[in-house]
Amino acid sequence: SYTCAYCRKHGDTIDHVLPRSRGGVNAWDNVVIACFRCNNKKADSLLSELGWKLPFVPAPPPPNMAATISSLWRDPTWEQFTSPWQHHDLRMAG
Repeated sequence: SYTCAYCRKHGDTIDHVLPRSRGGVNAWDNVVIACFRCNNKKADSLLSELGWKLPFVPAPPPPNMAATISSLWRDPTWEQFTSPWQHHDLRMAG
């Protein structure tokens, strides 16, 4: 629902919970939606370093969300975040 996992406001970026600079990967259990402000504040920090906690455990979406996810891949405003990933990488990860 385009909701930031950290502050619960409108989310417009994808954040790696375990930053890629620290070995995080492009997988459903390591990515969340974040607002630009929270994503920049978190940067390459671990949540524990900031005293942050997620209100849920990241996981692959249910199969009935496939249409929503598919439309996200085609949304031009998200291309900067999704273009480095291959679609099958996320479907099969998790």
